[in-house]
Amino acid sequence: MKEYSVNYPEERARLAALKCYNIFNTPPEKSFDDLTALAGLIFEVPIALISFIDENKIHHKSSMGYGNEISEIRNQSLFNEAIKTQEVTIIEDINSITALNVSNKQDLQFYAAAPIITFEGHIIGTLSIMDHNSHDFGETQKEILLGLAKVVMEKVILRHTIQEEQKIKQEQENLLNSNKEIIAQNRNLVEFKEEIARANSILESVLDSYERLFKFTPVAIGICSGKDKNIWQANDALLSTLAESGQLMGQDLSKVIITVNGENFDELLDKVYHGKKPYHLTEAMLKIQKERDTSTIYANLSLQPVTRMGDEPDNIMFIITDLTEQVIERKLSKEANLVLMNAIEVVGMGYAVVEFATGKMTTNEKLKNNYGYQAEDDFNYDDLFNAMLPEYRLKIKNAVQQAIDSNGLYRSEYEVKWKDGTVHWIRGFGKPVYNMEGKATHIIGLNQIISAPAQP
Repeated sequence: MKEYSVNYPEERARLAALKCYNIFNTPPEKSFDDLTALAGLIFEVPIALISFIDENKIHHKSSMGYGNEISEIRNQSLFNEAIKTQEVTIIEDINSITALNVSNKQDLQFYAAAPIITFEGHIIGTLSIMDHNSHDFGETQKEILLGLAKVVMEKVILRHTIQEEQKIKQEQENLLNSNKEIIAQNRNLVEFKEEIARANSILESVLDSYERLFKFTPVAIGICSGKDKNIWQANDALLSTLAESGQLMGQDLSKVIITVNGENFDELLDKVYHGKKPYHLTEAMLKIQKERDTSTIYANLSLQPVTRMGDEPDNIMFIITDLTEQVIERKLSKEANLVLMNAIEVVGMGYAVVEFATGKMTTNEKLKNNYGYQAEDDFNYDDLFNAMLPEYRLKIKNAVQQAIDSNGLYRSEYEVKWKDGTVHWIRGFGKPVYNMEGKATHIIGLNQIISAPAQP
């Protein structure tokens, strides 16, 4: 009987194949539990297992009737025997195999196992069945067991494929989310990025082309001298952002932009000039000194040291992306939501957001009170339905489902029974919320206690 070791090339290849599928030592999954249940049903045995075997351990991915142990030592294990052949392994009397480390606490007699084989021919695990009694296990039964083992392998491959697709999708989503805002705000700048980068390094030789690009780009760009901060170049977008009459050339930039996020802009320019390092801020608050008064804008700000151009001293290029409208709109939206929530509290309505997948609810105190609960009590979606009188539960669930199917509003009136035994009428409203795939994930609801239902 050949002992397997990582020193054998075929064993190293087998372990590499097992690792590739990322299934060893993972929790149980229903798709594999269904297969062990099917094996038990087909062969009329009380025990069926799907096991994967690494260098030292055997991990039972799915175990029916074998107890609570999900792993065991590989050395001289019964399950280790089946990975030594691509045929079905049959042991008619487990107790007769004295060389194996089998405690046999369940007084088992019969064992049969089919190897789980990859497309490359590597055996990474077994599909096993066991019984307290002997079995007549002929060629037909062997073929069925081998066929089930192939189905297990197909499940492993499908699982791995889904994991890889999900990983790629998540990486794509992370990349998209991390860059979405910057791309949206600077999409007009992207097409000029290579030209601007080249212009910074070889500005003297391509000055004419650079100036045309510089002038007409829709993003506000200017250049000031590093030492005295005088603006000596500004494009049309910068003039529109910082100057009322278009007069900006020759002015001290630190006198035009006074502060950034409340800090002295003059000191920031000195830091960039002397440190020779770029500086970037997103959604910074800029205080601007214009001809007649001061104003405040929100913008992405970039300060980029620029090397000497001919006889010119060192300079600083500054890029301003005005976000004032977007930031103010977001702040107003936040304030509006706060006003709405305050209004809900003032009129005494209950408010809840329900996550369908988990049944978890986020509620205000009034909604809990409407069902006879106190503010500190736990309260979830099941509690809400349990508080309803039984004759309303199916009706309300159907109404919620109809709102989901039609992307419409949910309206209902029903009776609830509080913990103190009193019965109260509730009028409720709700609107489903959908994810990007069009699946309803949440519902936002309002309700209140009423004295009696509305007349039909």
